[in-house]
Amino acid sequence: MEKVLLHTCCAPCSGAIIEWMMQNGYTPTIYYCNPNIYPFEEYMVRKEECSQYARSLGLEIVDADYDHSAWQCCIAGLEGEPERGKRCLECFKMRLLSAARYASEHGFSTFTSTLDSSRWKRHDQIVEAGQWAAAQFPGLTFWDRNWRQGGLQERRSQIIKEQDFYNQRYCGCEYSMQAMHDDKKQTRQRIKKLISVMTPEQKAAQSAAIWERLEQNEAFINATDILAYWSMDDEVQTPAFIDRWTAAGKRFYLPSIQGDDLIVKLYDGMLRPGEQFGIPEPDGEQVHDLSPITLVLVPGRAFDAQGNRMGRGRGFYDRLLPQLPHALKAGVCFDCQKLPAVPVDENDIKMDFVI
Repeated sequence: MEKVLLHTCCAPCSGAIIEWMMQNGYTPTIYYCNPNIYPFEEYMVRKEECSQYARSLGLEIVDADYDHSAWQCCIAGLEGEPERGKRCLECFKMRLLSAARYASEHGFSTFTSTLDSSRWKRHDQIVEAGQWAAAQFPGLTFWDRNWRQGGLQERRSQIIKEQDFYNQRYCGCEYSMQAMHDDKKQTRQRIKKLISVMTPEQKAAQSAAIWERLEQNEAFINATDILAYWSMDDEVQTPAFIDRWTAAGKRFYLPSIQGDDLIVKLYDGMLRPGEQFGIPEPDGEQVHDLSPITLVLVPGRAFDAQGNRMGRGRGFYDRLLPQLPHALKAGVCFDCQKLPAVPVDENDIKMDFVI
């Protein structure tokens, strides 16, 4: 079996290529080098899926680590380039140069890339970048096969379904993300996947940073009555924040699910599991006068810079927020939930700002 270093961008692009290689006398070593991918959670989802697939086939996978800041320096000045433009060529050169260096240092005479399997890429750019990278190391060859031909594109689609791969809808970087047009269902599925790879420590660190930013905001500084939420595992964590500021004299209110609506109750330090989803909520009477509340902290599945919000699909907050027209509404989310554009409809209520 002839060994080949295979630069890999994701499992969906890799499956058919790896299968073809193993059926035709090649043993690929997987080289995962994709510092372009954004956000970090997206990178982790793609890397973990590649790693699991490689291990299931008994193949070695090499992790080149993640340095998005170095990638941003590499494409500096090209941020406004269109997809498949000059920015993409520089991105390919950076990643394939890393692969070429590893191949040269570890006894490979040939390397190639799954980039050529993607519909987001130009074959001529990948060949140019690969040949340029190979030329930097004597005796190294870039295998410039078009991996979309010979039935591999059709087999690619089949393997994605067979393996239930996470089939992302943009190339990977923050600039390609701007061209993504997911519907609400697709966006919710993608965000759920990204949050699932966050560790408890990452969630805690991002939550602390979010609350620190909020604490410097005039809307929070001036507010004495705040409608918040008691967080679930996949939301920005609120318990310690609420308790700390309750002790400091601010009054917090929490939503309680009643049928298809949210009602508001005053938080007094005592909670009980909610009837529908088990989310902790105050065990008290409904607050009907919401006029003292001047700030609402609103969770959601995704937000954008224009203040658009997409929830979980039940419309709870879209029915509650019109009852608080006088209050500022702050969207609360992890970094991976901030998108260039969120799919919305006429029922979705905009935030005044997103923390």
